[in-house]
Amino acid sequence: MKHYRHFKAAIYCRAGDLAAVAEQRDFPERFDWLTRHVSIGKVYLETYRSGFLLPMGEMKRWITFFQERGIETAGGITTDAENKGDGGFHPLCYTSRATKELLIRVVQETASWFDEIILDDFYFTNCKCPDCIKAKRDRSWSEFRTALMLDFSKNVLIPAAKKVNPNVKMVIKFPNWYDHFADCGYDLVGEPQVFDGVYTGTETRSPAWTQQHLPKYLSYFHLRRMERLVPGRNGGGWFDPYESTGNLTEYADQGYLTLYAGAKEVTLFCLGTLLEASYSLSASVAGQVFEETDALLDGLGEPIGAACYFSAGSRGEDYLPDFIGMLGIPLEPEVEYPEAAKTVFLTAGAAADSSVLAKVQKSLMDGADVIVTSGFLQASGAKFQQELANVFLTGKKVLVRRYCLSTDGGLSFGLSAEGAQTVLIPQLEFQTNDMWSLANGMDGDSNFPILLKTSYGRGNLYFLAVPDNMEGLYHFPTRVLNAVRAVFCKNLPARLEGPAKVALFLYGNNRLIVRSFALCSEEVTVVLKGGTVLEEITTGKLLHSSLENGENAVHFQALPGVSRHFRIIMDRE
Repeated sequence: MKHYRHFKAAIYCRAGDLAAVAEQRDFPERFDWLTRHVSIGKVYLETYRSGFLLPMGEMKRWITFFQERGIETAGGITTDAENKGDGGFHPLCYTSRATKELLIRVVQETASWFDEIILDDFYFTNCKCPDCIKAKRDRSWSEFRTALMLDFSKNVLIPAAKKVNPNVKMVIKFPNWYDHFADCGYDLVGEPQVFDGVYTGTETRSPAWTQQHLPKYLSYFHLRRMERLVPGRNGGGWFDPYESTGNLTEYADQGYLTLYAGAKEVTLFCLGTLLEASYSLSASVAGQVFEETDALLDGLGEPIGAACYFSAGSRGEDYLPDFIGMLGIPLEPEVEYPEAAKTVFLTAGAAADSSVLAKVQKSLMDGADVIVTSGFLQASGAKFQQELANVFLTGKKVLVRRYCLSTDGGLSFGLSAEGAQTVLIPQLEFQTNDMWSLANGMDGDSNFPILLKTSYGRGNLYFLAVPDNMEGLYHFPTRVLNAVRAVFCKNLPARLEGPAKVALFLYGNNRLIVRSFALCSEEVTVVLKGGTVLEEITTGKLLHSSLENGENAVHFQALPGVSRHFRIIMDRE
């Protein structure tokens, strides 16, 4: 079987699926149909899920079946309880002796068959039984659950597996809901240290029709977060076709962005679903995404973007970096404060670092641009005003639809714009002549800052007012978005101009990708630094820039659900 050159494609096989297809005589033909669409290099064979333990006598049959087809095999476990029929998920209780006995049995039987085991992203707890309430004592639920799960992993689960198979690689899959991890016991600080590897959930599905309402950029940004958190130990990305059947482009988006983020393995969930008639198109879509992208990954280089600092385990302004990415602003997550970065972006979660203000001061003294959100400002408290700038949130809100922008650094407003709908923004109060407003929302005869700037040391400090509903960022008119992008992308080789929901992915060797999530074709502009021509990788076509306002601008159409790959031809070439 031919495999992809830059990554491995894998399929997760639930225990129930393996039991079901065992009774189907035509399964070999159906699986061969699947492999005609996707070049499968690996399967994860699950032993336990939802109270069902696959009879271990059947496992040898499945290992033989896949290995005879040249497919690597690994084990999988989903640590949830039997469905109670009352809605929601049913993770296990980790203060229970029964849970301990069950998982020791399951993990040891699994380790007897495999040298690698992945835990599907149900390895968390939401239990509030009397025993858990008693064990919690005076701790918060986050403190109790992260300590409980780390202890169980370190002292029960992993030792039990390695007792049977000392060489087994234990992998924990972290879900897509990264800003809520600690509440259910996931620990981005401790767990990556005790497990042999991690895996990343990159599912975004339909943002509107899911409870999670995750921006599509998360499929890229979350995997980049995990790559930076545990360099070389993130096994890959994982997505599924659920809640995407009404728009298969939403399924494809997950695959493209997982690969654009540099995944070395991509797991499709799951075998049973991909063989269902309702999801039969998903295999061909995934295969097209894989084949197309594999051909374009040659020489792509390492992703780059404005440095977005997050403190592992912190939260605040949930998923805001993903909304920012949907504005066409490339971000690169940083698990340690990026002292050498020329542009630093801080959301409320970064304020969990007790020394972050001192680090911001040093960045500014060194000449960097630091962009902070209204949420970071609030989370930092009065010390921000004492140390950096006297700007604060009034606690008031204002609905805006009209906008004014400065063309002279904040001295006056020379441009205006109007949005398609109103946006609710927080009111920032600042000191006249100490800082300057670059973009504002308007209501009657008043205007309210969206983008503020002040100087500090050798650098510049910017403030971004984030709408209460972050979706409001998408409704800022193009002129406002372009002003924000100009700040974020000042120190990058290119920036995007145009409406929201068109993403820009930048790489360190003058490569870039533009992908549209919009519903219709949109004209966009790529503004280049140090180059005047874009070469389209797929066709070799040259797109020449025109000089506009002293910058080299390339205009083209971005089609919905289509990626365009370019190389910047530098002036010296």
